[in-house]
Amino acid sequence: MRTSVALILSGLIFMFSCVTQKQPGTKTSALKYNPSGFVLHPKFKVFHESNQNTKLYLKLFTDELRFSSANKDRIKQSLIKVNYKITNTIRSKDVIDSAQTVITLKYIEGQTSMVSFFKIKRPPLEEYFIEVNLSDVYSNRKSQSFIRVDNSEENNSQNYISLIKKNLKPVFNEYFKSNDTMLIKYKDQLINKLYVSYYNEIFEPAEKPYVTVNQQTFKLKADSVWTVDVQNNAEFKASKDGLYIIRADSTQLKGIMKVKFKNSYPLISRSSELIETLRYLLRDNEYEKLKSSDNKKLSIDNYWISIAGNSEKAGELIKIWYNRATYSNFYFTSYKEGWKTDRGIIYMVIGPPDDIQHFNDAEKWIYINTKEDKKAEFIFVQQFNSISNNDFTLIRDNKYEPIWSKALRSWRSGIVFNY
Repeated sequence: MRTSVALILSGLIFMFSCVTQKQPGTKTSALKYNPSGFVLHPKFKVFHESNQNTKLYLKLFTDELRFSSANKDRIKQSLIKVNYKITNTIRSKDVIDSAQTVITLKYIEGQTSMVSFFKIKRPPLEEYFIEVNLSDVYSNRKSQSFIRVDNSEENNSQNYISLIKKNLKPVFNEYFKSNDTMLIKYKDQLINKLYVSYYNEIFEPAEKPYVTVNQQTFKLKADSVWTVDVQNNAEFKASKDGLYIIRADSTQLKGIMKVKFKNSYPLISRSSELIETLRYLLRDNEYEKLKSSDNKKLSIDNYWISIAGNSEKAGELIKIWYNRATYSNFYFTSYKEGWKTDRGIIYMVIGPPDDIQHFNDAEKWIYINTKEDKKAEFIFVQQFNSISNNDFTLIRDNKYEPIWSKALRSWRSGIVFNY
């Protein structure tokens, strides 16, 4: 049966309606990875601008905010209540510092996101946590976020910040595009140059959750190294796909990490990418057959129709699968694509969690099946020796093999798996 390639691409448009068929849970912490939930999905960036002060930058998305002109100046604006507290551990009840404020964001036509910041006096601790609770005054959308702050060493990424050259706004993503020009700032104003190391490295997708894997070690050899002049605003721009680490001390691994994928990233639209993400569902011979196909787009269409039974049902599967892959890129990108990470593989195959518990160095994802009165838990541990602050590794276990097999049978039968 010949099918249109548009069947694939149309599935990538409805980003907020088709991430999952399961109704989102009621806990704010779980909805942070579910874009269909009625919550805010802020992004944060920590920058130690001095030994005394830290700036916490906040990015909010315009389509999640409610704007009103009901004020004396008749200006269309959004009001965001900010309530934060600082503790030495996530679960500690001993508050080191706290504050409340209201941020006013004026509506600008065509602007998709808005950025603000507030300053925090640095406590004398190597590590602490900021719990930030946001609330949209007009819509009552909320969010709860936990941000780890690292004061332990001079070369960690929070001592650097990258700014978009054309507007000097902070860059919140670790990935960038070839037409992006950034300015890199470092806390120490006496530094006159920064070192840029480029690694042309391709990282493999995550293994099944019950398969034991060796821990990733970063003993990479740079393909090229150059410097940028801090006195000349430390301008950074690159066109090659790969990993870039920018640092003040060339003898240290850590610094600020930037990674470049295809310019369409985090969207997945190329036929090669559409096939790659199917590795989690396909048998080895099926995967190799798709990769070697002369007409890859047609072969992908036909694969989904073969498991779904018809084009309409295949279209729904495509929307959900590739939206999950795209949101994995959005949420979980580290030194590799988000869909390739341990959190990415679970998010795509099992779905967004019903609840999330946060710990100092880990996230516990909880899936709840009320019909069968059972639950499944996945624990992801943050890798502090990694070059990325967003690198979390699953604690793998043989107990996951039954749920994994059940999930694959469901997908391969044309049914979206929800625990």
